[in-house]
Amino acid sequence: MFRSNDQWAMNRQSEAFRATMTQLALLLVATVFATLADHFDSHVLTALSALLYGLTVVTGVVIQRRRARAHWQAHRDAAETVKSLAWQYMVHGGPFHSRVPDADGLFKQQLEEHLRSLRRIGWQEPSSGPGTAPALAPAPVRNTLWDPAGRHEADDPRHPQITRAMRAVRDKPFTVRKDIYLRDRVLDQLGWYGGRAVQARRSAALWSALTALLTLLALAAAVFRSTGVLSGWDLSGLLAASAATGVAWLETRRHHPLSYAHTLVREGLETQRAALAQSVTEERWPEAVSDTEHLMLPQHTDWLARFGG
Repeated sequence: MFRSNDQWAMNRQSEAFRATMTQLALLLVATVFATLADHFDSHVLTALSALLYGLTVVTGVVIQRRRARAHWQAHRDAAETVKSLAWQYMVHGGPFHSRVPDADGLFKQQLEEHLRSLRRIGWQEPSSGPGTAPALAPAPVRNTLWDPAGRHEADDPRHPQITRAMRAVRDKPFTVRKDIYLRDRVLDQLGWYGGRAVQARRSAALWSALTALLTLLALAAAVFRSTGVLSGWDLSGLLAASAATGVAWLETRRHHPLSYAHTLVREGLETQRAALAQSVTEERWPEAVSDTEHLMLPQHTDWLARFGG
């Protein structure tokens, strides 16, 4: 379930970004043709500009109907929920502590409860949803579950989401489970969030500088036209549209808020890693793992991103 939802989430994410990029590009090119039509007084260029503006509207309608962003977020939430529950099951974290009488049954119950809320907003399991996912080459799966022998298949048909590797880790002593969790889950996520924070920060700086430059150029073009230096061309509108396109793309990719959120998540994980490694006893282990997993949920990242915008 994790792998299928992860793949669908990546497909829908790519679709959402491509659709937005297409809409912005059409709008910008239409503005270019409108500027040229005004300068050369060309009816052909005016017609092309109108056609592109119409295509922009049609693209917006298609985007709304496809709801790629909503499906992307739903599949991402499902994938991360499955993965988080699997890690808690393996290392006796959260509700799957050592004293629970039926860990397998509890896993199935917890998974169903989490997915029920996603079904209310239209999420469906990829195998049963309408249509099929785009055929893509197998993509690298981020943070795959610990599996030394590559045994991802389940050994109990009643619990198809519980793999042999998950059972193998759950049966290990506390110190071994602790080391596996710190190394293959926490440290892996520390590296991922740190890398994403740096990447988002650089992208935000680049796009912010570009939009600021285009805005200054639009201001200069307006001043030059008002003084008669560029009396034959009206470039201020085109440059302003270009700057607005940059701002829209920056908001679509959410570089600023995600950089802020990923940085905070990494700081929280670093604090949790130190606590898990040094001061958390086996009795407090389930609660500590639950707190750590909460930091990595997409909903927590989105909540933090609201304050980083």
